[in-house]
Amino acid sequence: MRIMRTDVRVLLSLILSLMLALNFSGCFASSYTRVLPQPSRPEDGRLMVRPVADPLEPLNRLTFTVNELAFHTALNPAVKGYNAFVPEPARKGVRNFRNNLFFPLRFVSSLLQGKPGEAGMETQRFLINSTLGIGGLGDPAAKKFDLHSSNEDMGQTLGAWGWDSQMYLFLPLIGPSSERDALGEVGDALLDPASLFPPGKTGMAFNRLSFDAKGLEQLLATYYDPYEITRLLYTINREIAVRDAEPDEASEDTGQTQTMMAVFARPQNAHFGGKARERSVRPTGFIGSLPYSIWLQKGPAPLMFVLPGLGAHRKGARSLTVAELAHKEGYHVVGLSNNFNWEFIRHAPAGYLPGYTPRDVDLIQRAHQAIQQDLKARYGMERIQGKSLIGFSMGAWYALNLAAQNPPGTYQHSLAINPPLDLVHGLKVLDGLYRAPQGDDLARLKAIQQSAFTKVLLNQKSDPRKGLKSPFTDAEASHLIGLSYRITLREAILTGKFDKLLAPIMSRQRLYNRINSISYEDYYEKMIKPDL
Repeated sequence: MRIMRTDVRVLLSLILSLMLALNFSGCFASSYTRVLPQPSRPEDGRLMVRPVADPLEPLNRLTFTVNELAFHTALNPAVKGYNAFVPEPARKGVRNFRNNLFFPLRFVSSLLQGKPGEAGMETQRFLINSTLGIGGLGDPAAKKFDLHSSNEDMGQTLGAWGWDSQMYLFLPLIGPSSERDALGEVGDALLDPASLFPPGKTGMAFNRLSFDAKGLEQLLATYYDPYEITRLLYTINREIAVRDAEPDEASEDTGQTQTMMAVFARPQNAHFGGKARERSVRPTGFIGSLPYSIWLQKGPAPLMFVLPGLGAHRKGARSLTVAELAHKEGYHVVGLSNNFNWEFIRHAPAGYLPGYTPRDVDLIQRAHQAIQQDLKARYGMERIQGKSLIGFSMGAWYALNLAAQNPPGTYQHSLAINPPLDLVHGLKVLDGLYRAPQGDDLARLKAIQQSAFTKVLLNQKSDPRKGLKSPFTDAEASHLIGLSYRITLREAILTGKFDKLLAPIMSRQRLYNRINSISYEDYYEKMIKPDL
């Protein structure tokens, strides 16, 4: 009875917390209009990708928070130990074996969707991999016969029958789902032979996590609101899977489409990011300790500060790529998140919003000075031999300004890669890219977005020496670039204006919908200039 009373108290406490969160969310939503400017182009809001509706957001966010805590405290450390102990070929064999066991599920799902060709291909894959692949441990069907899995499931089957997801669910252990896909999971379990042996199924799921944990860790570390990004990615991936979306075969050679080649930017050493030492400093005037990453040389060496592009996190792929290049050239390398990134804004002086160059440069310089002092205190004056800068995109703009505005000799070298000619003009250009499909109707907008995201998925397996498997059109590339930077702007506004007010399980959709309509021009003209 004591256990039951305890359970009831916990349940009542949870219900009370959710009710308070919902009530506070409503009060908060009615007051944020005093903080945010009126958008000059309200129609911009419709260009943001619309995730699955989330009426249970506080409960979903609570589940996400619990899962995130479990990942950081238990699962990820266990995965790292598992990866260190079990060789990658063995883990790949277990993954292949698990994928082979999904044959009944994929076969039945394909038939129910009226795809006999895919059902036949899945049968061929199963027979080949079960024999030549030694019970499914290998995947000769794909490697030798170019027969790739269709990845069909019962959730997709329900979607193909006309059931569109109406409600987002974040389920314990399973993760992102919907009412449709949750029901599909039941069918998946019935058609999955591994369900007959739950411990084996759990073990194979953990083995799968050993491949996905690094990406999940980066997502949780680099985004201000990983819950919202997870919901967005889930919506995009499931929409493409259910609709069997095919990309527009058209392609164009423009500045924007060439920019999409940046998808190949990643460190040559996949483990380079994990080799960094994590430190933090509290520069003069900052309200919190600012995290930074440091890659040290074995002996004395010059120090190189990496200044990432607009809104980029120090652990992002492009930031790590530049850091690796500098480290290979013999520098100690410091990675610091861009001042438009939520991590920098959260610890900067109270009320800070980026965009006014003199103030931005001053804060970046304060951070550099504090880091240099911290490193010299830790490793000795003789270990750090001067300091230099390397910046790309917006970071290059600040690198040039730091080099020009600081006393001679402060930075020994400054390298700027592809800087904008003017910061304010560069921000306004992003509005134009975001609005590339603006003149089209909503159906055309959705077609452009779906084709663009399908190409993103297809191009993940492209060979950088051969170029993109599925090149983009100018409208697709422009909108993807603009969309990415609109999310950056949203995170900057959220951190600068609402960070201390947003509880982890609070509903944020009304606030997000309002911010989605705020352009970079609105941001600069109505939020930055009035305070200058």
